[in-house]
Amino acid sequence: MIPIFILSNRAFTGKNFFALGLALTLKDKGYKISYMRPLGRLPFKKGEEIFDEEAVFIKEILSLEEPLSVISPFVFTYETQYRLLEGSDLKIKEKVISSFSNLREKDFVIVVGPNNIFEGFTLGIDAISLVNETKGYVIAIQHWDSELAMDDIFGIRQLTADKFIGAVINKIPPEQYHHVKDKVIPFMESKGIKILGAFKKDKFLEAVTVRRLMEAINGGLVCCEDKLDEFVENLSIGAMDTETALSYFLRIPNKAVITGIHRTDIQIVAMETSTKCLILTGGMHVNDTVTGIAKAKGIPIIVTALDTFSAVDRMEKLMGKAVIREKEKTLKAKEVVSSQFDIEEFLRRMK
Repeated sequence: MIPIFILSNRAFTGKNFFALGLALTLKDKGYKISYMRPLGRLPFKKGEEIFDEEAVFIKEILSLEEPLSVISPFVFTYETQYRLLEGSDLKIKEKVISSFSNLREKDFVIVVGPNNIFEGFTLGIDAISLVNETKGYVIAIQHWDSELAMDDIFGIRQLTADKFIGAVINKIPPEQYHHVKDKVIPFMESKGIKILGAFKKDKFLEAVTVRRLMEAINGGLVCCEDKLDEFVENLSIGAMDTETALSYFLRIPNKAVITGIHRTDIQIVAMETSTKCLILTGGMHVNDTVTGIAKAKGIPIIVTALDTFSAVDRMEKLMGKAVIREKEKTLKAKEVVSSQFDIEEFLRRMK
């Protein structure tokens, strides 16, 4: 069994996206794979036990036979925090190491690290300690926002030494892709860091469902419940005249349009373009004509008591930070990794 640790030192770099894509690619090649989240941060109750929510989803997607107690051996909750501060010995490290032992028949175990490499240090289950304990290997993943993104990769390489096998640069804006490929990657490889994959930012992978937007703003649904699992890739605020709005909305696909509930003109114009939902602020009663058009076109209308600024602020915090919980995104992750990740070089470095 070879543990492959997917590490970064920031949140939302695409660790689970890459882990899923890598696991599915290796599975297609005939390898026996599993997955582990040693330190969970998203408590999810299943039966009488608590597991990490992402681990629960990934177990299902990968059709893993291992019990959740192995895939998600520890989840940090308020209860565990209280017990730890009270001095209870929860034997956390023992549970995590035991999980690795239970997976020894696998060829690879894809291990997703926490949001930074020091989380879990006081518990003995930080990423660096586990890499050394399990004799695993490390792939660093970082999203590209500037040249400073290189610092995290260089730092992880320094801390993991001979366990480091390479890096992935993720979420590269299209306009910077050639710069990264032609300048940044040759520079990093000249310093001894193998770049195993460089992935462009993908609107679909960063999209969120209409349902999640509705939950974020505590919204009420007016119509089209069957469309709540459609993906929203862009947010557009409708606060202009109708002539300007039409040309503006035509340029933005797969969007949620946020506007005041009294702006029926904007609402009608928006529904003539690629709109996944209307989010109406400042009231609860929707114009009957607007509702009729929405029902005919299958466009959900969500109303919220929030003002437009507050609603947009909450939704923007979701965009680009969505965890992968949908099968469509899983298939996209596999497509990206299988075509743009150097799997042969990865396997060669395992020997």
